[in-house]
Amino acid sequence: MNEGFERRFKGQPVSPGIAMGKLRVEARGCAAPLIRSILPTEIEAEWQRFEEALNRTEAELQVLKARVEELSGASEAAIFDAHLLFLRDRMIISRIRKEMPKRLQNIDSVYYAVVQNFMEAMRQVDDAYLRSRVVDIGDVLQRVLKNLDQGRARTRKNKPVSSEPCILAAHDLAPSDTADLDSQNVLGFVTEAGSAISHTAILARSLGLPAVVAVPNLVMESRVGHPAILDGYNGVLILNPTQETREYYERLQAEKEKAYQALVDMKDLPAETQDGRRIHLACNVDFVHEYSAVKRSGADGVGLYRTEFFLLGGDGLPDEEAQYQHYRRLVEECAPQEVIFRTLDSGGDKLPFEVLEEKEDNPFLGWRGIRVSLSRPAIFKEQLRAILRASAHGKAGVMFPMVSGLTEVKEVHTILEACRQELRERGEPFDEQMRVGIMIEVPSAAMMADVLSRYVDFFSIGTNDLTQYTIAVDRVNYRVASMFRSTHPGVIRLIHQTIAAGIPTAICGEMGGDITLVPLLVGLGATELSVGAHLLPLIRFAIRHLNYEECRQMAQQALLAEDSHTIRTLSKSVAKRSYPGLFE
Repeated sequence: MNEGFERRFKGQPVSPGIAMGKLRVEARGCAAPLIRSILPTEIEAEWQRFEEALNRTEAELQVLKARVEELSGASEAAIFDAHLLFLRDRMIISRIRKEMPKRLQNIDSVYYAVVQNFMEAMRQVDDAYLRSRVVDIGDVLQRVLKNLDQGRARTRKNKPVSSEPCILAAHDLAPSDTADLDSQNVLGFVTEAGSAISHTAILARSLGLPAVVAVPNLVMESRVGHPAILDGYNGVLILNPTQETREYYERLQAEKEKAYQALVDMKDLPAETQDGRRIHLACNVDFVHEYSAVKRSGADGVGLYRTEFFLLGGDGLPDEEAQYQHYRRLVEECAPQEVIFRTLDSGGDKLPFEVLEEKEDNPFLGWRGIRVSLSRPAIFKEQLRAILRASAHGKAGVMFPMVSGLTEVKEVHTILEACRQELRERGEPFDEQMRVGIMIEVPSAAMMADVLSRYVDFFSIGTNDLTQYTIAVDRVNYRVASMFRSTHPGVIRLIHQTIAAGIPTAICGEMGGDITLVPLLVGLGATELSVGAHLLPLIRFAIRHLNYEECRQMAQQALLAEDSHTIRTLSKSVAKRSYPGLFE
């Protein structure tokens, strides 16, 4: 195979856009070192550095082996014999020797690339024992990289890094990895695993990063440093693109940017249907760098601020004062518009709150959302007091995730009132009328919407989790990903039942940003859509070209439909007729 030829990999597009740059490959469980170009005359010096690192690693492993043998016996210590054998594996070292003059990159990056390709090959074998040895190889890889790291090529555990703009290729990315991409010169990413409704894909859309998932054999067949183009519209990764291909994508990118800018220029126009139905169009926010985008996009405030990325993104939980300053900044920057803070939402496929002693058998039905906060009342109260204090500097609201019934709502109100009283005693100002809402993500909450509406000021429907729990489909399990249908009749009826409770109801899940489903949501009576900042111009344009009465009649038909395909087709037909230009 001539690696200089253009090669195309097909996957599933999950976040639109086009990225052009060099490819960077991340192995599972171990972040790549920085790439540094070298001259042919530097190869031997790099090789000497590699030999020294191997010697240091070998000494470390021998010490570990001796310690384990003393404590537990020879059989337990034998695992380090396998580590030592791999450390000096002739095939690996021979491959590195061949790659050095071809790549002309520092030994750290060449060693990493060779070993991670070997690891991916091991993962593909049928033998379960051999597959289990991948963990041991990964341990050796990290040890050697650590010993190679002499201040030249710093690595950070589990955080993708880059010294220059790149397209990131990985087996998969955790939400925490994806959250860190904005500051790491990543133009877009492509993975072997994942689905369009995974939290990682949602974050990619929130960040406005082109992303493609479900590309078979991606890591094993990719090469670090090769020029690449990522097509997030059609789900294609192109390696070594020809001049003709590059020119095509440069034209396409310019056309898309021009069309998008035309929509952005409409930011001051209201999100109102042609027959006068006003929809509150708010913005979902995850990260600090998105604050300024809220006003630039013309959003009617922040409909969902995911606090977990601030709370869990550092080395430890920030205290009340740090949270207050953080929340206050967002409230002040968005004034006079409202900011809705969702309290800590962790667990499932989201950031973990803490490492559990015993692994949960079914984390999506376990310790997550409001359940975590209620079981850690001191930490919960710190967050609530910080949000209340921030409300003195603008318009703020609070909502609680993963509520399943009235008992939790009453518990939350009791704790919230206790926080108000503590602030009164401290003489701290806050908005006594701050709005309180809950997320509708669980079928039991949707079915109790008429009751719950008497205890809160607003609902926000998280369509991703509501779909997952209604039709019992794990949204991050690729084996059943094709069954995840947000237009399932059961889901649509629960959305309708929630809205019918009669209090302001927002859609903050992925459905709200899907231009094919906006007519359905408007027709069902949603009063607010909250979407990623980069989607706001498209959704505003869509709403302004809809007729509410037509949408309402279509939604009534959808509520009588027997399958998800019929419902999606009904909504899409209205969408394509109302704003055909968005489908080109």
